[in-house]
Amino acid sequence: MSEIRLKLHPRQSLAFLSKATEILYGGAAGGGKSHLMRVVAIMLCMAVAGLQVYIFRRVSDDLRKNHLEGPSGLRAMLSALMTSGHVKFNDSKGIFEFWNGAKIYLCHCQHEKDMYKYQGAEIHLLLSDELTTFTKFQYDYLRGRVRCTLPVPEKFKHKVPGIYCASNPGGVGHTFCRARWVDYAKAMEVKRAPVLEGGMLRQYIPALLEDNPTLTSTDPGYRSRLEALPEPYRTAYLKGDWDIFIGQA
Repeated sequence: MSEIRLKLHPRQSLAFLSKATEILYGGAAGGGKSHLMRVVAIMLCMAVAGLQVYIFRRVSDDLRKNHLEGPSGLRAMLSALMTSGHVKFNDSKGIFEFWNGAKIYLCHCQHEKDMYKYQGAEIHLLLSDELTTFTKFQYDYLRGRVRCTLPVPEKFKHKVPGIYCASNPGGVGHTFCRARWVDYAKAMEVKRAPVLEGGMLRQYIPALLEDNPTLTSTDPGYRSRLEALPEPYRTAYLKGDWDIFIGQA
């Protein structure tokens, strides 16, 4: 089988190795949120036969631009395995299928009614990117589809079924994200969620631009562009500050 190299920086590695099952990663812009999700999806698909991973963005165009295309997108990351025939990609359906039956589904939920398309899905691993663009109801509904009947290897049972979320502050879902992760426990603390909120092991892992050396080295001017943003976007995206009001109305 062809080899692929997947790299995580220390902050991202903490998220991958965490025992939490409902993680919110991010805060500041450029912290490596989307890359973390792609690596988690690929690594667990390679390790768990038959795994069903669903990657969500609110809008389909954002999903393809952020997770499929470009030098760090899924198509590029899996190119060696696709060339060798160990991974096949159905572009029209947005599905990567691995040799062991595991699949990565690229999904969107632009309108609230769109979530009903996944009513019968068995989501083993839910990856919700830019969670604050989703409504509370959308997230709660999709979390209700997270379950697993697979024989998961012992070393991965703490991760499947599971949820990884990523987001910056601001947006229609800002309030519920802050309440459930940022204010619910100290940063990095793993704490059981209330039964009425799913009862999973919840953790907020804050990340800053400095936690993503790949971006700071390849594009050193990115920080200056963030610093040039008008407030409150500058504070929100540079510091991952949840004490702001952007787009909640």
